[in-house]
Amino acid sequence: MTRRHVWRRPAWFARPAARIYFQHRLAACGQEVSVIRPPRRHRGGFALAVRLRVPDVAEQTVSIVFSPGAPEVPCVYADGPSESPHRYTDGALCMWFPYDPPEQRWTRNDGPTALLGHVVAHLLREEWWRRTGEWPGEEAPHGT
Repeated sequence: MTRRHVWRRPAWFARPAARIYFQHRLAACGQEVSVIRPPRRHRGGFALAVRLRVPDVAEQTVSIVFSPGAPEVPCVYADGPSESPHRYTDGALCMWFPYDPPEQRWTRNDGPTALLGHVVAHLLREEWWRRTGEWPGEEAPHGT
C-alpha cells in the first residue's frame, strides 16, 4: 500500500515577515509586546506576550498563541484572576463560540488590533462578572 503525501500550505507564522508584522501591529496599540516560547502543547507554533494596561482591570500579561495544528485560531491566556464561566479547562479565554460565523469571531483578516480588542472586551466582561455575578453580552451554551 502506498501512502500519498498531501501537501499542506505552511502556517502563516512560518514566514518571519508575517510574525514581525503581527508583533508590530500589536505594539502599535500602545502595549508592551514580546515574543515568547509557545507552551509545550503548542510546540512549533508562534506566541506573543502582551502586557495589558486597561482601566478598571488589574494589569496583566496576556499570551496569544497560534498552534501549527490550528494556525488561524489563537489561544489566549491571561495571568490575572482566572475565575470565570468563560475559560477552557486549560485556562484559555473562551471569547467566542468556535463555530460562530466569521463576523461573530476573530479571523486573521481582522488583524492583530481587532484580536486585542476581543481580549480586552473579554477581560472587562470577566471583571464585571466577578463583581456582579452577571455576564454582560451574549453567551453560547456551555456543555460538559
